[in-house]
Order: sequence, then C-alpha cells, then structure tokens
Amino acid sequence: MISGEKVRVAVIGAGMMGAGHAACIAQSGRAQLMAVADIDLGRARELADQFGADACRDHSEMLARRDVDAVVVCTPDWAHLEVCLDAAGAGKHILVEKPLAMTVADCDAIIAAADAAGVTLMIGHILRFDPRYVAARAAVDSGEIGAVSYLYARRSNTVVQPRRFGGRTTVLHYLAVHDVDWMLWAMGEPVTRVQAMTSRKVLEDLKVDDVAFLLMQFSSGAVGCVEAGWARPEHTPFDLDADLEVVGTLGAIRVDTPNSGVLVEAQRVRRIDTTYGFRVVGRTGGALREEVEHFLECVQERRTPLIDGRQARSAVAVVTAAAESARTGQPVTPAD
Repeated sequence: MISGEKVRVAVIGAGMMGAGHAACIAQSGRAQLMAVADIDLGRARELADQFGADACRDHSEMLARRDVDAVVVCTPDWAHLEVCLDAAGAGKHILVEKPLAMTVADCDAIIAAADAAGVTLMIGHILRFDPRYVAARAAVDSGEIGAVSYLYARRSNTVVQPRRFGGRTTVLHYLAVHDVDWMLWAMGEPVTRVQAMTSRKVLEDLKVDDVAFLLMQFSSGAVGCVEAGWARPEHTPFDLDADLEVVGTLGAIRVDTPNSGVLVEAQRVRRIDTTYGFRVVGRTGGALREEVEHFLECVQERRTPLIDGRQARSAVAVVTAAAESARTGQPVTPAD
C-alpha cells in the first residue's frame, strides 16, 4: 500500500476485544473496517453491521480478499498460532492480542512467518499504551528513582474470566504476561531466573490455577514479583484490581489502578473504565485506541512497533518458565 493511504482492516474474533478493536478501527481516520470474522457467524454479523462491514465465519475466506491489508487477531489465547500463520501467508499485516502465543515455539513460528512475508507484526500489550504505566516506565528510564532494586505487580480478576475460557488458557498467559512484559520493557534487560508457586482450589473443576506468584531475577540483580489471580468472587466492585510498585536506590513509583475510575454504587457496586476503552461524544478513547492508532501508523509508515514479536516472545518465555517452575518446584531459566 502507498504511505498515507487508509489501511483496510479486518477483525478476526467478535468477542469483547474484537468489538473494542472494531470500534477503534471504524472511527480512525487512518483505517477502514472491511470485515469481521468469527466462528459464530451471527456474532460476526452483529458486530460488522454496526460499522457497515462484511461478516464471515471462516477467517480464510476473509484473508483471501484483495481489499484487506491488515488483520486484528482477537481470537482466544490458544487460537493465535493458526490464524497468525494464515494471515502472514496471505501477506496481511498483523495486530494480535496478547499473548503472542501459548508456547515459545509457537511464538517463533509466527515471528518467522511474519519476517518471511515482510509484514508488520505487533502484539497488543496494552500496558505500553496505558498512560499510568507509560509514565511509570519513563520515571524508571530517566533514572529519577535510581537503580531499580525490586518491582512488584498485582493483577486480579474475578472468576468470570476463567469460567468463560473453560480451562483452555492459564492465569499466567492471560494475566501475568501483562506485568511481565511491562517489567521487561521498563528494565530493558533479560530475566535470568524464574521461580513460581501456584494454588488451585476455586477453579479445581477447570483444572487451572487460581493464582500464580512469580519471582524473577533480572540480569542486573533486581528482583521482580508478579501476583496474578482470577478467582475473586463474581460480584465484587472491581472486575480488575491491579497495582504496580517499583523501588530504586533514590525513590519509588506507585501505580494504583482501582482508584482511578468512577465508582457506581447502586444494586451492585461497579467501576466504570476510564482508561482502556471509554466513550466520549460517541467515540472510543483510551489506551486501546492509542494501541490501534500506533499499529495503523506502523503499517502506513513501515515502522517497527513499540511491541514487536521478539519482545512479546520474551514475556511468553518468562511465563512458560514460571509454569515449569511451579510444576517442578525448581528455578527455571527462560528460553533464549
């Protein structure tokens, strides 16, 4: 495509994230939403009709279209590999929701396919577009808090999420990978050792862990701890409860996400999102929009994304090592 032309985009997966991406694309001056694909054709049609796009059940049908330049892959975690390989094979630029894949080998396969096709590959690690986490990373990078000694992050969901997935992904891949990627980005150095412990009681019927605690040693000697859980009761005020703390030799940084929204107290207490995909005057704003706009800019201008395949692979390598550590009870070195 010619630089500056609108990017013709299709969305694969019409769930919550697919709907959010579709809205951002349809409202962008850089793009045109062409189609939505989902194995549930009715759901694909419902989303596509909102924006005057086409709908199809089979993503291969959509990838065969000559009027599609790029795809946004919003299928579940375990379904990224096939779709991304097919998209690269069809010469389409790819924005894929995190994690890049469920295994390091699958990440490598997707990266190789995108490289061979010469297409842009970007992964939707949304914390890189969350202004709170961007500011925290900038404070680390500036040296304002000195050399980092330790980092701690918590990310907690209700049981709605794991029950929706039916045990087909893990708390490490779905939640912990967010904060692992942020720590890798902020530190700018590799993790040399991972140790993890998990507990499985609430979600025993799904055969998945309720919570995982990861300890990571960075090459500088700094230590990172990530607490990721998704077993909180369904009817709690916060669907997502997350915190971040970074302590250095000259100071500290704190990101406190639950207190940054709007709290509604009615028949049940609920928090309204004011960061990721809120709407103002009929348009979607927030971190998701910034992420999508960055991807479109990278496609138009042939730039390397803020979060590319190799960086996303590093986060998958760490959570994979954590899973192995939890299984064996031993420290594990992430895959190179």
